[in-house]
Amino acid sequence: MSRSLLRSGHRFSSSSSTSTSRRSRSWSPHAAFAAATQRARAGTLSREDAHYLFDELLRQATPVPGHSLNGFLAALVRPTSSRSTSRDGNALVLSLFNRICREEAGPQVAPLTVRTYGILMVSCCRMGRPDLGLSFFGRILKAGLETNQVVANTFLKCLCYAKRTDEAVNVLLHRMAELGCVAND
Repeated sequence: MSRSLLRSGHRFSSSSSTSTSRRSRSWSPHAAFAAATQRARAGTLSREDAHYLFDELLRQATPVPGHSLNGFLAALVRPTSSRSTSRDGNALVLSLFNRICREEAGPQVAPLTVRTYGILMVSCCRMGRPDLGLSFFGRILKAGLETNQVVANTFLKCLCYAKRTDEAVNVLLHRMAELGCVAND
């Protein structure tokens, strides 16, 4: 059985032979995530390949830039022609996020951004778990990250999906400025 591996932005195949594969000393997280993002958008990145990429990530000293990680996660949650639903992609995003948050990730991953949390919130809503989306919003606030209109909108969506529309209306009418959103003149 062969499995596609991502190294230095290229796909390599390794068979299940007993030979040991050497890791490339010039492994570039940016290039690896760019290649994986292309494959995710095309619908050809398997769950195993995504986890393998994170295995490689956790072994490297070079940190992954936040924009590379966010682009990759965003590509996973979008439906593709080969995936009629992005439910699998959403579950994969949450699984990979859990791996990032473990202590073993350490400095290999840049600090999470408001965009990262926004992607996670969208994934939770799409999976029918708005309660988890709300907890990610809490992490944004706890981390002291500045929210934006996209995250505020996703927060309102999570509240509505969680059947907390009264709270959503209250936030919309009275607290949007606190979330970084001001009305257009």
